[in-house]
This record gives sequence, structure tokens and C-alpha cells, in this order.
Amino acid sequence: MSSQPHSGATGEYAGLMAIKKYHESRGDFQRDICLCPTSAHGTNPATAQICGMKIIPIHCDEDGNILADEVEEKAKQYADRLSCIMITYPSTHGVFEDSVKDICDTMHKYGGQVYMDGANLNAQLGLTSPGLIGADVGHLNLHKTFSIPHGGGGPGVGTIGYK
Repeated sequence: MSSQPHSGATGEYAGLMAIKKYHESRGDFQRDICLCPTSAHGTNPATAQICGMKIIPIHCDEDGNILADEVEEKAKQYADRLSCIMITYPSTHGVFEDSVKDICDTMHKYGGQVYMDGANLNAQLGLTSPGLIGADVGHLNLHKTFSIPHGGGGPGVGTIGYK
């Protein structure tokens, strides 16, 4: 755990850099593909881009669920370059995907990591947890959960955790 990042966005950056360093520690310097569902928090593709990743969008169904079959298809297609998926759980639509564990398993099967955006983490209380679903890295936006000021302009915190 680290409380050094000053916001969710800087937590995302620190988390993706941790994933990048994880892959590099294993000799996988080519892993630069980030799957990014259209239901993810809006900062996710921007952060992945800043980290030098290529963003591959993953679509959702009409109810806001991530298309798990598309995750499998893209993970398999980019297996040699797959770095991670960035999911917001529950999603920006307020959806707790039934297939989230399968999505995490798929990513791990193809060598990828799961970054869980904690923009809505307080909604998980009593229902689930990042460890239960299989996330590897994630952040907690304390401005929503503990009423800490938002962003880097005050004593904001975007605590991150690594598996």
C-alpha cells in the first residue's frame, strides 16, 4: 500500500507504472497493450496513454456490462504484448459485472494484470473487494470515501495497493 499519490489520477499513474515494472522484471519489455472498457472511468485511457501504452477499447452491452467475450478475444489477439486491463468496479454506469472474476482470470491466463479503478470503491463495501474479484493493482479515492479534499491541490490522497 502507498498513500503517496495525491489523487485518483496520480494513483492510476503509479499503479500502471508498477504494472509496467512488474512486466519488465520478468523480461517482458514489449507488454504495452491496455484493454480499456468503455465503462471505465474517463481518466483510464488518458493515464494509459501517458504511460506509453496502446489503448484497445472493449465494448459493453446495453446494460453496461463489459463484454467478457471481447476481453477474451483481444487478450488472446495481443497476448504477447498484453499489459493490463483497467476496469472501474462498479463501473461508471453503477454496474457490478457478473463476469468480473472471469475477466480477471482471462487477463491472468494471457499474462496481463488487472488494474481496478477505485473511483467507486466505496460502493463495494459489504459486497465484494478487489482481492475477491482478482484485481492486481488499484487505487482508492479517499475524497469520496473519507471526505478528503479532491485532487492534488490540497491534502488529497489516492491510496494505491498492489497484490
